[in-house]
Amino acid sequence: MKPIAPLAAALLLLAACHSTPDRNRLIGDIDAHEQELATFNVAANEQKAHEMVALYRQFATHFPEDSLAPVYLMRSAEIFLNTGENENAVALLDSVITLYPGFEEVAACLFLKGNAYENSQQYDLARETYTQFVADYPDHYLAEDTRKMLPYIGLSPEEMLDAILNSAADL
Repeated sequence: MKPIAPLAAALLLLAACHSTPDRNRLIGDIDAHEQELATFNVAANEQKAHEMVALYRQFATHFPEDSLAPVYLMRSAEIFLNTGENENAVALLDSVITLYPGFEEVAACLFLKGNAYENSQQYDLARETYTQFVADYPDHYLAEDTRKMLPYIGLSPEEMLDAILNSAADL
C-alpha cells in the first residue's frame, strides 16, 4: 500500500503542473515570440500578432499578481492598436488601469486608450479620455502636447489648418 501514496502524489503534482504553465517557460516562450514579432510588421501578420496576445494573456491569467502581468496586458493592447482592433485595445487598457493602479505605465495606458478611441473615430470618448489624462497626469511628458491637440481631435486636415490659422490670427 505504501508505494501507491507516492505514486498518487506524483500524479497530482503532474496534473497541477500541467494545468498551470511554468512561469519561466512561459516567459521564455514570450521572449521568443517577441523576437520573432520584431522581424515582421504586426499588422501584416495578424495570426502571429494574435499568437503573441494569447501568450501575454495566458501569462496574465495564470500570474495576475506578477509585475509582468500589466506589462504584458499593455503590450497586448499595443498589438491590438497596431492591428486596428481598437475595442480590444480599450478593454485591455481599462483592465490594466483598473486592476493595476500602481503600475508605472498606467498614465501611458490612459493615453493609449484615448488614441484607440480616436483611431476608431469615437472623438467624444477620445476627448474625454485625453482630458482625463491631462487632469490626472499634468506633469507627464505627453500632457502638454495632449492639451495642445485636444481642440483638433476629429477635425479633417483642412479643418485643422483653418483652426490653427484662425487661432494664429487672433494673436
